[in-house]
Amino acid sequence: MPARLNNLGVAFLCLFENTDDVSDLLESISILQRAVRLTPDGHPDMASRLNNLGVSFRHRFERIGDVSDVSEAISVLQRAIQLTPDGHPDMPMWLSNLGNSFQRRFERTGLVRDLIEAISIQRRAVQLTPGGHSDLPMWLNNLGVSLQSRFEHQGDVSDLSEAISNKLRAVQLAPNGHPSMPVWLDNLGISFQKRFQRTGNISDVSEAISIQQRALQLTPHGHSDMPICLNNIGNSFQSRFERTGDVADLLEAISNKQKAVRLIPNDHSHMPSILNSLGNSLQSRFELTGNIADVSEAIAIHQRAAQMTLDGHPDMPIRLNSLGNSFRSRFERTGDVVDLSEAISIQHQTVQLTRDDHPHMPSMLNDLGVSFQSRFERTGDASDLLEAILNKQRAVQSPPTATLRCRCG
Repeated sequence: MPARLNNLGVAFLCLFENTDDVSDLLESISILQRAVRLTPDGHPDMASRLNNLGVSFRHRFERIGDVSDVSEAISVLQRAIQLTPDGHPDMPMWLSNLGNSFQRRFERTGLVRDLIEAISIQRRAVQLTPGGHSDLPMWLNNLGVSLQSRFEHQGDVSDLSEAISNKLRAVQLAPNGHPSMPVWLDNLGISFQKRFQRTGNISDVSEAISIQQRALQLTPHGHSDMPICLNNIGNSFQSRFERTGDVADLLEAISNKQKAVRLIPNDHSHMPSILNSLGNSLQSRFELTGNIADVSEAIAIHQRAAQMTLDGHPDMPIRLNSLGNSFRSRFERTGDVVDLSEAISIQHQTVQLTRDDHPHMPSMLNDLGVSFQSRFERTGDASDLLEAILNKQRAVQSPPTATLRCRCG
């Protein structure tokens, strides 16, 4: 019975991965939990069944965003590894799944120790995998994703170079037609875009767009990864627009992000980041054309993104700051001081929610200072000028950071 339950639970998990229907995932978890409960201690298949359950919990976290799910995944996967003897052929798989779960929890909580643990575990998975093994590209991609996260958090460009090297090797080793090829290409494109943001080399962002276009072409119509791929290539087009000023790139960015919003389920945990990304692109078009409809739509979209973001999420300050900037931009177009006061209120909340050593803190303090200065210039209130000076001084005095964080926004 436990073996049959395990197989049924895995079948529901595979169904979810193809349909993105949460009910299939919930059924998978329920069945796999029962399979584990019915498996006797010491049974040789216990580790495998625990691994399957852990992966299902991680998928539910990725879909819904409840951090307790990814913590449960880590606990279950650690138990699977403890039960697996050295030299077992499935050890690299168990390790990679555990490393991915630590990586996901880092993305949700910002705890650096989780990221360091993810990289250590994923390195071990790669080291234990024989050359030519069919799963080696997957382990290389996962390690690359975590190394890129550390680059974004700490700014060490060697991490980004190693991330690109691992992701490129994953793509080169994968056979044509591999179902994960679109995801691996998309991840490689993201790394090239990040390097462009660091170096300004236009060839990197053009390479990112080319790679991500190939990823989109290989993604089946209706696949659950399509919205994420669309948003990511939209970010690359946006980056190239900001470097060259080519309006065609900005229009491509908006078009791809709008498609992403239309395709992704409303309750998906990635929806807020995709909305925030679209709002930023609409804001850019407003700054280019002055069309008030664009900034008003950006405000509505940023508000929706912030409302959908869970309390305590590390990206909440970024999304609130984007909303505040959009309110200030509309004030600069219309002169409505109510918008400016709203911007100040939101940006003040943003600063309060952001730790002092966060890489975005200087820019957030500067944005708040600019908003106070704008209100001083409108009303003549000296207290606003003082606040502008104090916040800009704090921005200048904040520790320097090598990079700003921009898979979705």
